Amino acid sequence: MQPTLDRCWPMICCPVARTRFWLNCMHTDQFVDEKLQGLKVMITRPEHQAGELQQRVTEAGGIPYMYPLLSIQPAAGLQSLASILNHLDHFHLAIFVSPNAVTFGMELIHAHGGLPLDMRTATVGQSSAQVFRQLSGFDVDHCPETEFSSEGLLALPALQQVRGQRILIFRGQSGREKLADSLRQRGADVHYMPVYQRLPAKCDAGQLGGAIQQRKIDIISLTSREALNHLFSLVEAELLTAMPFVVINERLARHLREQGVRGEILVSPQASDAGILETLRQWRNQ
Repeated sequence: MQPTLDRCWPMICCPVARTRFWLNCMHTDQFVDEKLQGLKVMITRPEHQAGELQQRVTEAGGIPYMYPLLSIQPAAGLQSLASILNHLDHFHLAIFVSPNAVTFGMELIHAHGGLPLDMRTATVGQSSAQVFRQLSGFDVDHCPETEFSSEGLLALPALQQVRGQRILIFRGQSGREKLADSLRQRGADVHYMPVYQRLPAKCDAGQLGGAIQQRKIDIISLTSREALNHLFSLVEAELLTAMPFVVINERLARHLREQGVRGEILVSPQASDAGILETLRQWRNQ
């Protein structure tokens, strides 16, 4: 049963700082006995994606507080994508920017005959690559090994010479333009496939604001700009600015600072549940 807010410990207040932790010691004996020691972690991932982090936090001795800020739904106007999906053999490369892009994208691809055998595939991160393997039965052709971002994907040798290639990017209805812009600058013909949308989840703002005000949450995890924006629309900014946060990239850390956050902002070195957990573990035991 999910712990109630009444059982939460007080929040730990820390000075403003940027904290980076590296994962090269994740699997060494140095950290085997270190636990989260009852750390109350607010997990804001969409409900269907929060289970792994919830389990990891629980197994490490922390207490997860589940508060999904976003709902992931199929994109509107999917019928307009049919002309592209029916002619996937006209494209050289399909890029999936997130696990959601893989899930919703592969559902549409299967409904339109599947991926052409000679079409190459790429994902921005390892989690997306794993979902692709589960849904397609094949490994992706290209995926960064360390930097799971548009920049990491763009640095791969296979994406340096793309002039004249037709590339599909499966993503949500909004997102960064870095990947498409860079590929176009390299001479590729790039088309978006917006297959899902992020919608603000129905939330009890009073419950959340009360939990933060009463210091019943130790740290808030954020994995997207949309979740950050929704959080600040639900809770008064002055209640959030002293809170510690753990985020998956520097962009989110920068946005939090722009919102006036003075609490410690931890930046996971990897955009993964394992990275978030290790960042929390090291912070708790520093």
